[in-house]
Amino acid sequence: MELQRILASDTRTAMDKVFSLYGEDAMVVANNKVKGQTEIIVAIDLVRQVTVAMTKTPALVQGLPVEKDFGSFIESHLSPADEPDDHAETTAVAQSSPLAFGSLFEPRDLNKAPPLDPLVATPLDQVETSLDGENYKGAAEREFLKAREIVDLVKRELEIMRGEFKLAQQRESWSGALSVPEEMRPLIEAFNETGMPMGLRSLAVEIINQNNSMLDALTQICEEIGSSIPAINLLDNLAGLHIIAGSSGAGKTLMAGRIAKQAAANYGDNEVALISFNDLRIGAWTQTQIIGAQAGVETFRVNSVETLLQLIDELSTRKLTIIDTSGVDVEKQIMALIKAMPQAKKHLVLAADASEASAKRHLHASGIEWDSVMLSRLEARVHPWSIIHTLMANKTPVSVAAINPNITEPAIPLTGNNLAQQALSQLPIHFV
Repeated sequence: MELQRILASDTRTAMDKVFSLYGEDAMVVANNKVKGQTEIIVAIDLVRQVTVAMTKTPALVQGLPVEKDFGSFIESHLSPADEPDDHAETTAVAQSSPLAFGSLFEPRDLNKAPPLDPLVATPLDQVETSLDGENYKGAAEREFLKAREIVDLVKRELEIMRGEFKLAQQRESWSGALSVPEEMRPLIEAFNETGMPMGLRSLAVEIINQNNSMLDALTQICEEIGSSIPAINLLDNLAGLHIIAGSSGAGKTLMAGRIAKQAAANYGDNEVALISFNDLRIGAWTQTQIIGAQAGVETFRVNSVETLLQLIDELSTRKLTIIDTSGVDVEKQIMALIKAMPQAKKHLVLAADASEASAKRHLHASGIEWDSVMLSRLEARVHPWSIIHTLMANKTPVSVAAINPNITEPAIPLTGNNLAQQALSQLPIHFV
């Protein structure tokens, strides 16, 4: 497998490029917004291409170690490499896209090794300056970390998929048609259609077989899910120091702005502060300033723990201080903040449509005990079964949710029961 990056003006155009360049076998592993454009990361099956390359140019593969598994193969492509063979082609790549994975938009000549992106292939301690004499060492580190996180996410997704397949094999005829009454089949089909994980499906089938009507079954499923997910009342008792964390694109900055705006309405504008910590992405600070202005609170920017502690000390008289963190290397940043500010409350923002692997990656992070989980993008068309299944197993409490990506829409209190109600109310149940 190989990861490739596509940029386009919108998602439809990007997917058209994916299909035209790599065919139907390309697997989309990430979809993000970058500088107003849609970025899609796809995993390409290279078995056929490698076979052709070996028959045409065996010299390309001589002396290369044989990778034992998929994870090792991807890791080997992310490790800093030696200097490119063709310096002129590498320079051209750097001039066209200094923060890209490489030249991803042109057809690849299998008889010639492709140029490497200097910000990914060059050791980080050797990356000092690039275009216009600017320092891109920090950009290289962020790109390298982002690539590693994408690879980790792909590996976790594959691991969960293998577990699901194994569980499906152990449970014959999961379709449910043979294990539930005829009148319950529309409910089973709705669970299948909305992607309910296998473990949660087994619980649902067990409950369905204990009830005589669909309404009773849905009510009991809702109660079972609701009682398995704890919740805390955050909005009514919001004070002190709070850290908001999550992956890039999860909506954490917008969530921090929503909470700050609601707190400012209760305490006053001068009693709430919003801090952007170590977020070096292009345009991140501008976004925080805009959100802070919309929330009506004062915003600050710091890039080190020492400076953050000094600022926290200056803001100690304020009733609420919210720290918005970067979406890169989340675990490392949170561990540093926990060590410096053990009194701070830590909240993880997850998109309601996030995959189970993405949710587990942060919830199961070593050494981090989250005080609550906040859900963004909990829209009517979203079926948050993967998040529900993960929360039921993790027991981390939920606190607030946001429906629309607009700061004017307030965050709402969230419990396990109303999360289950939202998921069950959107089931596409078809009666014949």
